Amino acid sequence: MGLKFLFFSLFFVQFVFAQEFNIDTKKATVSFNYISEKTKGTLSGVEAKIRINYSNLKSSTVFGTVDVATLSTGNKMRDKHLKSKDFFDVENHPKMSFTSEFIKKEGKLYQANGVLKIKGIEKNVIFNLEEMKGLLVFKTTIYAADFDVAIKKEREKSKVEITVKIPVK
Repeated sequence: MGLKFLFFSLFFVQFVFAQEFNIDTKKATVSFNYISEKTKGTLSGVEAKIRINYSNLKSSTVFGTVDVATLSTGNKMRDKHLKSKDFFDVENHPKMSFTSEFIKKEGKLYQANGVLKIKGIEKNVIFNLEEMKGLLVFKTTIYAADFDVAIKKEREKSKVEITVKIPVK
């Protein structure tokens, strides 16, 4: 009897603390703020698979892609230029992706550490992750020059704040 109870308890704890999120990708968005250029924009076409195990963060995973062709800054001429070979080269690199290597808790925030791939270039980044009222919110800061998509090639002048909002059901 005791062995059955122990097995049930371990199974129950694993079930309760491991959560695979049911994601509403149609309403998911990626927004960005290119600081030095005072340019804000969005991307859509998000696909993601997120599994968080709060009792064993090492088993947690985050994977997502976004459709670069959906990039919008509110200026059609600029958007067309950003999608060209000069910047994102959408024809040859239609998706950006993020794959977590590990998740950890830092204070009250969770962090998804992993590889961001833009235009075929892979860099390690850390997304801060918060769960808030039906949303998973990921935030990070990158440098566009690191991914060869910067208007100005000086790294310091290519700072971009990124926010990913993913509705969960």
